[in-house]
Amino acid sequence: MILFSYEYPPCSGGIARLCVEISTALKKDKRDLRILTQQYDGAYLAAGPALIAVPAERPWREWAAFKWLRKQSSDMPVICGLWYPEGLVTLLSGIKQRIILAHGAELFPPVQTWRRPFWAILQRWVLESARLVVANSEYTRKLVLTVAPRARVETIVLAVDHERFSPGNRAAAKQRLGLEGKRVVCTVSRVHQYKGHDVVLRAISQLSADERASLIYVVAGTGPYEKELKTLAVQLGLGPVVRWYGFVPEEDLSLVYRASDLFALCTQELTSQRSVEGFGLVFLEAQACGTPAVGTRSGGIGDALEDGDGGWLVDPNDSEALAVILRELVHAPEKFRAAGQRARERVVREFTWDQYVSRFSEAIDRALVRHE
Repeated sequence: MILFSYEYPPCSGGIARLCVEISTALKKDKRDLRILTQQYDGAYLAAGPALIAVPAERPWREWAAFKWLRKQSSDMPVICGLWYPEGLVTLLSGIKQRIILAHGAELFPPVQTWRRPFWAILQRWVLESARLVVANSEYTRKLVLTVAPRARVETIVLAVDHERFSPGNRAAAKQRLGLEGKRVVCTVSRVHQYKGHDVVLRAISQLSADERASLIYVVAGTGPYEKELKTLAVQLGLGPVVRWYGFVPEEDLSLVYRASDLFALCTQELTSQRSVEGFGLVFLEAQACGTPAVGTRSGGIGDALEDGDGGWLVDPNDSEALAVILRELVHAPEKFRAAGQRARERVVREFTWDQYVSRFSEAIDRALVRHE
């Protein structure tokens, strides 16, 4: 079996992290798996001899992957990280046993209107000809069926490494990060406009001066909206309240979650910008560390976060509702510690990788057997 994804560690982002977890889990399931990705510094060290790396420059990476896949058996099962370009390249190379991962935003129409008719035909062809499309949430499954009504699609909600992301000494974690004596709110994500960091900043600005003084907002991640976000923080008078951590390596993420009293990610669905949270793996990571989470009623977040069971759901752009939650965090932190414990219990009960790979393997086997 081959896992074909250009987004693979050391590349960052949710898809890369999902692909490495799938590959790790499938290997534990005794699957003979190889990884086809693009060349990054250190990639060979990360994936070992089972990795095939092609040049990163486009369009040469697509051409190199196409040529390599042409040499494989046409009945070799290939899991594609995205329908495009990986799914299309695999289809054109003659591979029959294609499984495509569906995440959410990549299913929206292109920003350029002139591309949309051709794109819709291409997308439908790739998705409907696949043996199986695996959606990360019910929201994403519905998106798949909207663009490819005859696609064979199943929902398998994502999972988290609950042993690596686990509760720890919160006070010690805060001390290591220089956050002692504060209520800590964190956001771990790429810094894009649709991610809603500005909603968190506006919510904090609605607190009293004393309440803000007891709070620290940690922003972990980088992205194109970072400059505008820092400007907004200064305009709102929140300079001392915000800590900009930039890119945080995978091995340090659990420390950030453990040091936090609340995880907040207030994304919104922006179809015109092809932006949505198809699921939100970071919600599971935070909850696995015993940190309660707040998210928005948007995309597939409702599959990752249950309102009232270790988390809260608010409407997109509702900074007033978030401000109420933050005010409660300042004055009743014990409520959030209890919510974090419930969140951890829910993750262990429903969202482990052993559970995911069992469902994933069964779905793949059913799809291949059905074809035979």
